[in-house]
Amino acid sequence: MKKLCLILLIFLGCAYLQPKILKQYEAEFANEKAVVLFEKGQDYFNKKSYAQALKQFQPIIEKYKKSDAFEPALYLTAFCYYKLNLFEKAVSTGEYFVKQFPNSKYYTNTLSLLGESYYNLAQDYQASFYLLKFYTTTKDTSARTKAFDHILKTLPELSISQLEKLHRTFMAEPVDEHILYHLAQLEAREGKKAEAERDFNLLLRRYPRTTYKFEVEEYKRFINLGATTGRAGVLLPLSGKFAEIGKELFAVVKAFEKEKLLPFSLHILDTKSDPIEAIIAAQKLINELQVDFLIAPVSSREAFGICGFADGKGVPTFLPITEEARFEQIPLIFTRKENRETQAKIIADYSIFDLGIKKFAILYTDDENYRDIADAFAQEVIKNNRTVVANISFSADSITLKYQIMAIKKMEPEAIFLAMSSDMIINTSPQIAYYGLEDIQLLGIKTFKSEKVPRLGERYVEGAVFSTPAEPDSSLLKIIDNEIGSTTELAKRFFEGLSLLKGLKDYTRTTLPRQIDEITKENQAFDIYKIINGDFQKIARRSEK
Repeated sequence: MKKLCLILLIFLGCAYLQPKILKQYEAEFANEKAVVLFEKGQDYFNKKSYAQALKQFQPIIEKYKKSDAFEPALYLTAFCYYKLNLFEKAVSTGEYFVKQFPNSKYYTNTLSLLGESYYNLAQDYQASFYLLKFYTTTKDTSARTKAFDHILKTLPELSISQLEKLHRTFMAEPVDEHILYHLAQLEAREGKKAEAERDFNLLLRRYPRTTYKFEVEEYKRFINLGATTGRAGVLLPLSGKFAEIGKELFAVVKAFEKEKLLPFSLHILDTKSDPIEAIIAAQKLINELQVDFLIAPVSSREAFGICGFADGKGVPTFLPITEEARFEQIPLIFTRKENRETQAKIIADYSIFDLGIKKFAILYTDDENYRDIADAFAQEVIKNNRTVVANISFSADSITLKYQIMAIKKMEPEAIFLAMSSDMIINTSPQIAYYGLEDIQLLGIKTFKSEKVPRLGERYVEGAVFSTPAEPDSSLLKIIDNEIGSTTELAKRFFEGLSLLKGLKDYTRTTLPRQIDEITKENQAFDIYKIINGDFQKIARRSEK
């Protein structure tokens, strides 16, 4: 009997232990198999064969969730999706990872992966949230710099409610300085004066050395300017040296007023073709008439004084005629952005992507205007991974350019960009041919579009390609001709400029600068011309990227 009991006990013990041993064996086997798959996947991953790596990681995620390899396999799967530009899959996998493994050593890097994936999907709130979490967690300096750059790009795209959420989440972190500024700025733009003042004051109190101190003062000044008046001031040279031009532009203003084409009234004062008188007129418009903004189709000599005065008063100024990009460096000054520097960028892009040119030379007149144009062209070429093999200047009074052209010839460029006046193009193009570059592609800007260039440049400018601000459509030209009886270049530009302002509705003091900027950006276009048989033939139309 005792023997029988002993046998039964041994039998029952074995029956109980056998499943446990079997399960343990199965778990060890599964773990080993998962490790083998992971090592293969990691090998593909290190070789940047991300699609092949995914094939090894996928079984681990689906079948071996309890294995030691599951955590790193899940992380690398999200990373592979990111590297393959499958950002939606990277997001879903990454978010699953951070929920499953909040204490993982891969957690911080996954936050970065999520932020960058959402950034590429243009989902700005989620991108901001994860990038901010990564930025406040990581100690990697270079990674922080990249994240911070993307944070600053996403914050301006958020709504007030989204910025408020981020502010509540990160208010204990130094990075909240940037969240708080964008929140207050948006509140000011949307006319929420009390909230904007509260948050601007909080920003200055918490961050007395904030990098936004100047911008805060500007916005507080806008807020204190009071309500808009629905009036715009126009400065014209109605007497003095430029009186004829002023009278032509005056007719344009009167046409707009007569037909009530604008959502605000226009009030004109005479600059008397004098910089000092122009500033005095601007002062009257701002202080006495309390105009919301200025329109100043005046010479550069007059415009700089007006722009400085208006900017100091916090009043935006729109310059519809100027082609000088440097005005845009003044915060509240806006042009049509069809300046010569932009024309240079447009022709650079066209020659790279449409003409297939890879090696460029630049030849320019050594003065401030053409130097800036040459720099703009060079920067655009380099930005697009092409080469500027020569960048050479010459004095404005030069006649012979032998040494400059021979230096360019040695570098074997495919095209030469000529940043110079129409007269200098006529002088330079025959020399380019004479010194052995007769088959090279000539590139340029609006200075090529003068009737005397093909007439006097003859065969030497044949085939030249250049960009100019787009011509107004025929319907607009008819309106100009019917209303003011003039289609001069200045009248057309001024008429077009005022036409842009039709979209300037429902603005406040704080939203006005942004609205003017957006209107001018949205409506800019450029025509690409080629000189064929001595005529200007339009071959393309482009917009700035």
